[in-house]
Amino acid sequence: MKDTTKNLLAVGAMILCLAGMVKIDQYAPISAPNPVSEFPMTETQIKEGYKIEQNSKALRRATISARNTYKRLGCKADYAEATGRAAIDFGLSPRLLAALVFVESSCNPNAKDGLGSIGLTQVNSKVWMHNKELLRNPEANIRIGARILSGYVNRYGLVEGLHHYNGYSDVHEHVYVNKVLTAAGMIGSIPKG
Repeated sequence: MKDTTKNLLAVGAMILCLAGMVKIDQYAPISAPNPVSEFPMTETQIKEGYKIEQNSKALRRATISARNTYKRLGCKADYAEATGRAAIDFGLSPRLLAALVFVESSCNPNAKDGLGSIGLTQVNSKVWMHNKELLRNPEANIRIGARILSGYVNRYGLVEGLHHYNGYSDVHEHVYVNKVLTAAGMIGSIPKG
């Protein structure tokens, strides 16, 4: 009876298949899926991927911070990404660097002063020995200004570092520092003293 039942089931399946009601492939064994990659990622590659992802997130946050600062100060945010990237690369607050750009040049990439300072961060080509054409490039100017400011801040601290950036040697002169930190939204003002 077992053979008869099997034969009846086989005949029934063939009839259904011929009638188009059941596909035979439906009952074929399922094969294992293809691997995503023939070469599995190493631990180093996974760590590098994570680091790239974290850096990308940090750049997004820094760019947003710089963009918001520029907009709050009434400037176009054309250089927000360059500001954010330079701030990250040189260990500065993106708000501080955007505020420096605002105070130094009113966000004008073509700004010049009578002493030879050029661009968004007003870098003096004679003092810093940079090519004037390079300083006219807004992104390069932001990076150079960020590097200079970072050096001063690391050496002297924030307040005195800003004084040195502006050329002041008198630590009691807080007008410039107040302008930058207020524009950055970091303080209302620094008391004189």
